[in-house]
Amino acid sequence: MKKKISSLVAFCLCINFAYASKITDIIEKQTGQKTMVLKETTLNQDSNLKLITLKDDESGFKVLAITNKQESIFLPISSAFFTNNDKDRDMVLQEFNSTSYYNLTFKTQAEVKKAITKLPKDYIINLKGKNSKKVFYIISDPLCPHCQEELKHIDQKLELGDVKMIPIGWMGDESADKVAEIYSSIKNAKTNSEKINILNKIYAKTYKAPKADNKSLANVQEVVRALTGKGKVEATPYIIEEDL
Repeated sequence: MKKKISSLVAFCLCINFAYASKITDIIEKQTGQKTMVLKETTLNQDSNLKLITLKDDESGFKVLAITNKQESIFLPISSAFFTNNDKDRDMVLQEFNSTSYYNLTFKTQAEVKKAITKLPKDYIINLKGKNSKKVFYIISDPLCPHCQEELKHIDQKLELGDVKMIPIGWMGDESADKVAEIYSSIKNAKTNSEKINILNKIYAKTYKAPKADNKSLANVQEVVRALTGKGKVEATPYIIEEDL
């Protein structure tokens, strides 16, 4: 099935036909693969085009694509998406990243979620978003360049739902020191702004955290052991997007 879904992503099905009304019919007819449309959004630049997210029934993988009003073409999206409409570009890239993170993590989500529920509450940074029916779990390391970049877009996540952020220090001593300082500093923060300011400060490439004491380092290592390893988190940022 992985081979099927990869072929679905790799090739464009550009078929003009009169008798089928949905893009899922094209895919099933040509590949035997059953899919469902999870989401669709009309593009600002051209109302004849829609951005759609599909999910394969058997494998669980998701695919992001462009289709037309008639749903007679299927054009998979990659990270190399270009348009002169800023809103469309931001929307497409946001959805592409969301789909990519999902495909990387959905097989291990259950084990990671189980481990998260056992963590002390102080190690989970709760940020309140505009939609309480969606939550993002973000596991990241302050020394990871991709995690630093992800943090820059935290406000976009909060527009869509709540965020539960869990910093982990598994990239060496400097990383562990930074996470220990986050745990210590963020306890007294009440608002999203206060918490995000602390994260931005400590995640900054130029910031050097003070050496953590042995007890704090032991706490950091406990979180790393709980969340990482085979069948759990194997790379950061690790993001779970959940609809409640």
